[in-house]
Amino acid sequence: MTDDRLTRWLKSGRYLPGFMRDFHDQKDLFRAIHQTIKVHETDMARDVTWPIGQVYVIDIFLWWMARRGYTLQRARTDLEFLNIHESISMQNEIRNAAETAALKSMFAGEPE
Repeated sequence: MTDDRLTRWLKSGRYLPGFMRDFHDQKDLFRAIHQTIKVHETDMARDVTWPIGQVYVIDIFLWWMARRGYTLQRARTDLEFLNIHESISMQNEIRNAAETAALKSMFAGEPE
């Protein structure tokens, strides 16, 4: 029989790091991963889109692991890691600038 506390904990998303609990924040994270790693250029993951990666990792893999008592956590090793929030923000800015440039070029030749 499933423990009600465990079920509530899983449904709450508390097994995920705080910055990964919101669906829109997850989208930014997975877009940033795809932009940074250039997944479309890799042999093994070429056909994995960021939405499919997001669903598999969040809704399947991490949920399955959490159900068994394992959670994703920040490394405690004393090393200089990149800041995940800065990485995501930088990729958002790059993507937003590209989208803005594309829109401007679409409307550049239209009369006012």
